[in-house]
Amino acid sequence: MKLVVVCPHFEPDVAPTGAVVTRLVEELARRGHALEVITSLPWYRNHRVEERFGGRLIRYEDTPWGRITRIHPFPTEDKRNLAGRALSFAGFSLLAGMLGARGGPVHGVLAVSPPLTLGLAGWAAARARGAPLVFNIQDVYPDVAVELGMLTNWRLIAAARRLERLCYERATAVTVLSDDLKDNVSAKV
Repeated sequence: MKLVVVCPHFEPDVAPTGAVVTRLVEELARRGHALEVITSLPWYRNHRVEERFGGRLIRYEDTPWGRITRIHPFPTEDKRNLAGRALSFAGFSLLAGMLGARGGPVHGVLAVSPPLTLGLAGWAAARARGAPLVFNIQDVYPDVAVELGMLTNWRLIAAARRLERLCYERATAVTVLSDDLKDNVSAKV
């Protein structure tokens, strides 16, 4: 099968999500699947693009199992800067969606959240390439931002919740890591 994976991190990035997705891609490749991974340039460790990956908006890497497309994530060094992070996620997701929509038909698209906006990027890729979308939730947004007190504006919360529902509704399947996440997502669909 030909599969597209849209994710926020991938090795050599050190984010835990990157380790999970990298392992998943390796296992799928081992089973003979052709994969296209659309991800960010490594940036998680210091919240800026690692020096050896700097200088370009997009980088391509060919592998024995397919291609990795790495996009500049427009990171903010201050994780508490919610507006900056939202703009970063939006810019990264817009590019990921545009790049994911290019190419021929595939059998499936996997989009990994957070950021929530990758649900839309995955949907754009799936729709353009005639494939079902699996939306994998690693952490539920906007709930996390609300619970941490980072997102308090009721209009922004309502908009984020509409985006969340839209992403769930556009997915052929939604997968989660735990029963708690399953209960949370099930209550919203």
